[in-house]
Amino acid sequence: MIDRLTNLCWRQTADLSGPATWVQALAAIERQDKRWQLPNINELESLVDCSAHSPALPDGHPFDALQDVYWSSTTSLYEPDWAWALYLDKGAVGVGQKTQAKFHVWIVRDRDNGAYSVE
Repeated sequence: MIDRLTNLCWRQTADLSGPATWVQALAAIERQDKRWQLPNINELESLVDCSAHSPALPDGHPFDALQDVYWSSTTSLYEPDWAWALYLDKGAVGVGQKTQAKFHVWIVRDRDNGAYSVE
């Protein structure tokens, strides 16, 4: 689904592979069309509607298979073995240890990279 504000195209099914470590998340994306990527934390946060919770998305959002926590591609500046994640139920961001935490994978691509249709 295309977000016209950010020009990003989000996969409608918001869970690519089930719970995964950060490395498993990157590997799952590698098996997709090369245009897809793991979003950075700012891209993930752009989805959040701060007036909503469980999930913190706007009313009428088009997504399915929503999960509580999603990996971002953004590594923690202070702890390189941790990465930022979006807690979708609360609309908050936090970090998870890349090797132990089991978060979900929601992929994104730039609209100008061939993403003109609903996925």
